[in-house]
Amino acid sequence: MGMGGIQRVFHIPENLRRLGWKVNIYTPYTPRGYPIDDTLIKGNNLEVIRTFSPDPLHLLPGKFSGVGKGRRDYFTFPDNKIPWIPFLLKSLGSMDTIITSCPPFSLLLTGLVKNKTPWIIDFRDPWSGSYLGKYRFKWEEELANGLEKYAIKHASVVISVTKNHKEYLISRYPEHQGKIHLIRNGYDEENFPEAEYRVKDEDIIITYMGTFNIHHNPRVFFEGLEELFKIRPWVKNKIVLKHIGHGSGIDVKRWTEKVGIGKFIATGYLPHRFALRELLNSDILLLLGEKGKQDREIIPGKLYEYLRSKIPIIAVTVNEEIEELIGSAGLCCNFNPVSVAQAILKVIENPDQFKTIKNYGDYSWRNLSRKYSKLLSSVL
Repeated sequence: MGMGGIQRVFHIPENLRRLGWKVNIYTPYTPRGYPIDDTLIKGNNLEVIRTFSPDPLHLLPGKFSGVGKGRRDYFTFPDNKIPWIPFLLKSLGSMDTIITSCPPFSLLLTGLVKNKTPWIIDFRDPWSGSYLGKYRFKWEEELANGLEKYAIKHASVVISVTKNHKEYLISRYPEHQGKIHLIRNGYDEENFPEAEYRVKDEDIIITYMGTFNIHHNPRVFFEGLEELFKIRPWVKNKIVLKHIGHGSGIDVKRWTEKVGIGKFIATGYLPHRFALRELLNSDILLLLGEKGKQDREIIPGKLYEYLRSKIPIIAVTVNEEIEELIGSAGLCCNFNPVSVAQAILKVIENPDQFKTIKNYGDYSWRNLSRKYSKLLSSVL
């Protein structure tokens, strides 16, 4: 499988294997129409056990159409991966430690069934109390709260990928704060491509890598460009917008035509290594937060690859943790077109000012996996 969410559950196990751990990965067969990244398979020696899953994403025909599927819906609880759990449990072999990577949050049931085995919960996203934990009925939310509490009580270690979520978990479960840890997302230093030489022209390439959708809506970015063109009309014919990824329900081309951007490049989905090559041929990288309360809850995994690229970043977000991580590598602006325009202009006029990036090596998957290895050793 491809897409950004697969990076953590591939690179952490792969680097743990290099550190001497034997790692088996249990996963359903790939859903129909889901993007495939064959470059991840080549050269690794991970044992992958695939099983049948009767969830809707596997059984219903149709092409992949964006994020959100497979998390939760109005017909299943905790999410529509719950029908897979019996097949997963049947396939599990002997193990010294079990790691559940959530979402899907139905995987917490697997750890609870195997509660005599040391158990690590890896929250790639927050659940209870977050926008991903908002169910149709109140009893479902209460059940989700209870399941998360029970799972954290019985887990040996709980890992979060953001400081904000770690602090939230500690405030919610103070009696278990000693088992709650932070291991961020990262990037693959070993296979990070070199930037191809580009003869500098007058184009200003602004690149967004990832899916445009209702959660990552580019509207305020385009409105910011409109404001920028009012005060710097000469910029209009120099901007090139590059989108690497899907546009789920968002007509980006229509927006570019409305605003009057001179050139728009849509690569579609690319295997991750090729996506990074396209990324490196940029002048500015765009990061879009999720307007509303959820903006504080999520740090897109691509941020760490943005930092590694050493290309100036413009982040449309009010997440203070993201602003802290970016530091002098770019600018954060709120969801206001004028502030977006001002941020773009500052980077265009002073690009070298935003290329000082400290300690990005801390976010390499190899270094992060060493932290993971220590936690694994501590529960055995």
